[in-house]
Amino acid sequence: MKKTFLFLLAFLCLTGCASIQVCRDFKGVAIEGEQHPIATIAAENYGYYLFGFIPLITGNPNQPERNDCFWFRDTVTVQNNMRMVANAARREHGDALANVKTTTSFDGSFSFWIVFRKIIFTSAVVTGTGQPKGNER
Repeated sequence: MKKTFLFLLAFLCLTGCASIQVCRDFKGVAIEGEQHPIATIAAENYGYYLFGFIPLITGNPNQPERNDCFWFRDTVTVQNNMRMVANAARREHGDALANVKTTTSFDGSFSFWIVFRKIIFTSAVVTGTGQPKGNER
């Protein structure tokens, strides 16, 4: 009974997560042309998969930063990360995205390749042509 309880407790600690962070500090940064940086956005989504392909628990890209998750749905995709970045860029009132980069990692060694953790990280710079606000420049 103790082992079952410990297993369930450990499994609940392995929840999937989606997060997004925005940085607006561009003091002293200049780029070519009329564009200027407005914000840098970093989005991450991860989840756990049985044998590397059956989703167990994954982050909710529709509500990042809320510790919300989906059970048995594969939400850890580049498309979902790009949607999170695009939504954040709209909130920043940017005209375009620059330097978009995505990395994917997939590891199962922590569980002897039974449960795998998949992480997708995407970053981008939001640019605009209007006057920068605050301390962005």
